[in-house]
Amino acid sequence: MEASLEQVEHSRDNKSICILPWIHQHGDLSGNYALCCFTLNKVDRSDVFFGKDTSPLSAWNSDYMKSTRLAMLSNRKVSACNFCYDCEDRGVQSHRERMNDKFKDYFHLFEKTEIDGGLKHPPIYLDFRFGNLCNFSCRICGSDASSSWVKEHKLMGWLDKDAPGYIDEWSDNKSFWSDLEKIKKCVKLVYFAGGEPFVQKGHYKFLEYMIENNCTNIELNYNTNLSYDGEFMGYDILKLWEKFDKVLIWPSIDGYGEKAEYGRKGLNWSLFNDNSKKFNHYISSYSIVSSIYSITSIPELLLWVKKQNKTFFITNGVHPKHLTTTLFDKNTKKDITLKYKEFLYKNSSIFSESEIHNIIDMLRHMNSKDDFARAKDFKDYNEKIDSLRNESFTSIFPELTEWYRNI
Repeated sequence: MEASLEQVEHSRDNKSICILPWIHQHGDLSGNYALCCFTLNKVDRSDVFFGKDTSPLSAWNSDYMKSTRLAMLSNRKVSACNFCYDCEDRGVQSHRERMNDKFKDYFHLFEKTEIDGGLKHPPIYLDFRFGNLCNFSCRICGSDASSSWVKEHKLMGWLDKDAPGYIDEWSDNKSFWSDLEKIKKCVKLVYFAGGEPFVQKGHYKFLEYMIENNCTNIELNYNTNLSYDGEFMGYDILKLWEKFDKVLIWPSIDGYGEKAEYGRKGLNWSLFNDNSKKFNHYISSYSIVSSIYSITSIPELLLWVKKQNKTFFITNGVHPKHLTTTLFDKNTKKDITLKYKEFLYKNSSIFSESEIHNIIDMLRHMNSKDDFARAKDFKDYNEKIDSLRNESFTSIFPELTEWYRNI
């Protein structure tokens, strides 16, 4: 038995439902499943990740997925989706809203939901993370998502000396490839992220598999650090992309110039600039995380983005907690806010209404609470990295020197 017509019609307008549990499957770096990558922002992951060592199709109709679908159809909010609900409460477009808009033609699948929350159709949108291999060790990241962090984490004592430097739960996962064989003709969109997808073995294995099986009428999406020119280990990504219907990339970049290089160890701004030009045709939007490391140079970054004739989306960094902008003291927040007011006064005409709202929300988050008492956590963390890398926070961020020294 499928969901009632009344239930389905109600779900179209409710503020809890998201299309993703009906079309999308996310496999994280640890080999577990989650509703989507944004559920990573939840501190207690026990309600977010599930099904390790479970096959994709079994996870697709697990008790967790069934109960999630039924809750959403009944307009009950799902705790794992609080990141999106919180965005909406602040008047910022959420991932839920963006996905509902992008995939509105699939709303008819709501009425295909069985009475227990199960689905007969498979996922059409795949997001499996083929390992943590990455050439960057960004300060907002860690060894769980970047292999380049492992050596430093061991030196810091944050990781056991025998811990593996590289994890990849999906590239050689037999159940994954077995289930992909069953659903390959149904797949419409695939999202690749990292680690760094341009160097992931599983990513290239997936592309070649779909090409060999004549399943290239799909859209490929990427989140990438854009540090590679498209050729890696004998693969020419541009030639592979020619086989597929559509390719869009969202380069990750937090800050501008040397400030971005400091926060994103491994980044060469000049190379990033060159590769942005090379891949301009494929770039959809730039993905930015607002943190202590990025917020003071984001204005310069946004002007640069607009010169590329592209848009952007800023996510407020809330994890790790010791890197969030709420740790600034009142005077620093006042100075940063004033800088942005002047910036918007001069440049508002080049931004869309939603982009301006995104910038304002970033400032609203920074000013939302006083966490200066926890700023010592940031300084302790940052000084350990500076010592290992022979770098200096105050030389890169002179505008934050007073705040930093007063911690």
